[in-house]
This record gives sequence, structure tokens and C-alpha cells, in this order.
Amino acid sequence: MEHLNRRVELDWLRVIAFTILIFYHTAMLYIPNWGFHYKSAYSSVWLEYLMLLISPWRMLLIWFISGVALRYIFDKQGAGNTVLFRTPLLLLPLLFGIWVVVPVQLFAEMQQNAGLTFGYVDFYKHFIELDSPLFSQYQRGIWPHVDVNHLWYLRALWCFTVLLAVLHIVLTSKLHVMFLHLSALRWSTYALSILGGASLLWAQLALAGDSQREFQGFVFLLAGYLLAKRHIFGLG
Repeated sequence: MEHLNRRVELDWLRVIAFTILIFYHTAMLYIPNWGFHYKSAYSSVWLEYLMLLISPWRMLLIWFISGVALRYIFDKQGAGNTVLFRTPLLLLPLLFGIWVVVPVQLFAEMQQNAGLTFGYVDFYKHFIELDSPLFSQYQRGIWPHVDVNHLWYLRALWCFTVLLAVLHIVLTSKLHVMFLHLSALRWSTYALSILGGASLLWAQLALAGDSQREFQGFVFLLAGYLLAKRHIFGLG
């Protein structure tokens, strides 16, 4: 019965979204005009045009799916239990990636840009020394030269899961009756859409870099959570 109740279409949408994400980061190697950690000797202009179509919405789709999934998980397992269960599932892979996966990327980047003359083993010995002068030009990160890089999604997802869990507890407390009355009104959907659009516009104008990216992600995560069981969208 649990299998029959699973939203298989969301699973497929998640597979498609992450397939696009993998394609996007692979294609970055071949885009001449976009900054990236490592660049191939081969480049493609037409691939850049395709990337322009994908770039504005690729991560927003993933955040929306994550919001829908969290709503179902909260209702099934409880918000507190979800946070306890998902914390090691998100943070342990993040720590593994920071110390095992990201250094490989930095090694390739510094080989191309800084002309490293030694192998990866020697490089990693320097990497675990936080005060190594080898990384004097690579100091941006959560620690000197140690960063989450493309694993930022895991870090942000954990933070947003905690925030959304608190929101879920509030909405399912004594305030839930008022919330249900509001959600039953047709105009509430339009009001939320306008508020979400205004928030995204504000982020585009007032924020930049990681702050803008993560704020927009949270807006779409929240949208997925709020719309997950609205029958008007076919998600309920």
C-alpha cells in the first residue's frame, strides 16, 4: 500500500531534474565564456545557447520538488522526527564531499590555473593543513580554502528543512484551523503567487551571489510545501 500511495510522477520529475543538473555541470567544461573550475580545450557555442535555456530554472525545479516531498514526509513521519532522521542523511554526505570530493575539483582547477607540479597525494597533504601557503589565492570557503562548492544544496537543504519543520509545527498547531480557512479561499492562491513573485523580484534586485540563490531556493521550497496537497494543482 505504501508503494501504491507513492507519488511516482514526482520521482520521475526528480530524476529528470537531477539528470539536467548533471548535464549542466558537465557542459560547463565546454562553455568558453562562463567561469568554472576547469575548462576543456574544446568549446561549443551552441551548447552555451542550450545552457541559457536551462540555467534560470534548473535549481528552482529541484527546490520545488524538495518542498513537495517534505510536505508528504512531515505529514507521514512528523516534522521533528524528519529533522532527526534527515540530519545525518544530509550532513554526513556533505562532510564526506567537503573532505573527499571537493579536493579533487580544487586539484584539477589548480593544475590548470596555478601549474601544480606534484601529484594528488602531496596536494592533499597540503589541503588538510589549513594554514598551507599553497592556497593563498584560494581562501574563500567555510574554512580557509575548504568549501562546500557545488554541495551547497545539501547545506541549504538541511537549514531549510529545519525552518520548514518549525513552520509545519506552527501551521498544524492551534493555528491550523485559521490556516485551513485561508487556504480554502480561492484568492489565497493568487495572493501567495503575487507574494512569491514579489519576493523573487526583490531578491533579484537587492541580493547577489549565494544570498540571492539560496533565498530564491527557499521561496520555491516553500511554494512546493504549500502547494503539495492543493487539488487545484493536481498534487493533492
